[in-house]
Amino acid sequence: MDERKVPMILVIDDEPAIRLGIVIAIRRHGFQVIEAVDGRDGLQKAREFLPDVIISDVMMPPPDGFEMKKILNADPTSASIPFIFLTARSNQNDRITGIRDGADDYIAKPFVMEELLARLDGLLRRVSAERERGRAQMAEIAHQEMVKQRDEILQNFHHELRTPLMNIMTPLELAVNNKFSDPDMQSEFLRKALSNVDRLDSLVSDIIILSNADLGNLNSVRQRIDLDLHVLHPIYKRLEKYANKRLTFTHHIVNEGEVMAPRKEFTHSVVHLLDNAFKYSPENGKVHLEMITGPNGGVKIVVTDEGPGIPEEQLDRVFEKFYQVSQGDTRAYEGLGVGLAIARAVFQHFGGSVHIVNGSAGCEVVAIYPDIRDEDVVYGR
Repeated sequence: MDERKVPMILVIDDEPAIRLGIVIAIRRHGFQVIEAVDGRDGLQKAREFLPDVIISDVMMPPPDGFEMKKILNADPTSASIPFIFLTARSNQNDRITGIRDGADDYIAKPFVMEELLARLDGLLRRVSAERERGRAQMAEIAHQEMVKQRDEILQNFHHELRTPLMNIMTPLELAVNNKFSDPDMQSEFLRKALSNVDRLDSLVSDIIILSNADLGNLNSVRQRIDLDLHVLHPIYKRLEKYANKRLTFTHHIVNEGEVMAPRKEFTHSVVHLLDNAFKYSPENGKVHLEMITGPNGGVKIVVTDEGPGIPEEQLDRVFEKFYQVSQGDTRAYEGLGVGLAIARAVFQHFGGSVHIVNGSAGCEVVAIYPDIRDEDVVYGR
C-alpha cells in the first residue's frame, strides 16, 4: 500500500446484495472500491488495478476464492496483495483451512459491517508497517553494501597510489644518497622511478577525467591527433609494463583523414583499451589494434586479444566505475577498475560508443569516435 494515496479495495462476491452493501460501506469509509461479480472477473481486475486489499467470497463459480488467491500468488506482481475471505463456513476447521490457504484475514457470514471495516483498517495498518520494515531493511542492506564498496575502493586506491610512490621514493633516495660505481645501475634506478611517475600520472588522470565526466565537464575541444606520437608511443610505453608476459602487439592503421579529438582524454581512453587487452592476455598472447580514420575527424578502433573473454552477464557491468574492486581481496589484477568507464564516457561525450564483443577466443572491443559535428569546437584546423 502506498500511504500517499487513498487505499483501493477490490470486492469480489457473486451475490449482488452482499457485494453492493460492502462496496457502499467501504466508499463511505473513505476508500476507493472496485467490484467484481465472480472469480474470473476478480482475477482480471486484480491484475489490472493491483488493489491494496482484496475482499473476496470463497464459494463462487470457478475459480473460487482460494483458487484465485493461488493464481495471484503465482504472479510476482500480484503475490503480495493481502486477502480478506468471506464465507458461510463458520466452524473452526474451515477457518484454519482458510488461513492456511492464504487468507490474511477470515470473516464468517453473516458478519457485522463495522467488524469488516475494523478488520480492513487493521490489515492496512499491518501491511503498511510490514512494508515500512521492509524498506528499512532494504535501506540498511544498501547502506552496508555502499560501506563495503567504499572500503574496498579506498583500500584499493590506497594501494594503487602508495605502490608507485614507494617505487619513486626508494630509487631516488638510493640514487641521491649512494655513489654508484656503475653508471648503468644508477640509470636503472632512475628509469624505475620515472616509470612509476608515469603510472602515478595515469592514476591522477583517471581521477580527473572521472570527476569531469561526473560533473559534465569533460574537455570538448577537438584538436589534431598524431597517431604515432599521441597514440602508438604511449601504447608501447604501457606495453613495457607487461614485458614479462612476452606479448606480441601488432597494429594496422587505415588513414582516410585526420583524427580530431580532445588530446589527453582521447589518448588516455585508447591506452586504457589496450592496457585491458595487455592485462588480461595470457603469456605469449597476441594483441592487435586496428584504427580506421574517417574523412572528418572520426575514427573506428578495434582491439582484439586472446584473453579469457567476459561472461555474458558481466558485459554491461565491466563499464561500471571501480567494477574490478568488487573482486575484493581476491582480485588478480591491479588498477582502479575505471578504464572502460573512462573510455565509454569520453567517446559518448561526442556521440560515440564503446562496446565489447566476445569472440570464439578472446575479446574484441569496438570503439567509435564520430566525425566532427556542427556544434563541436575544433582547434588548429
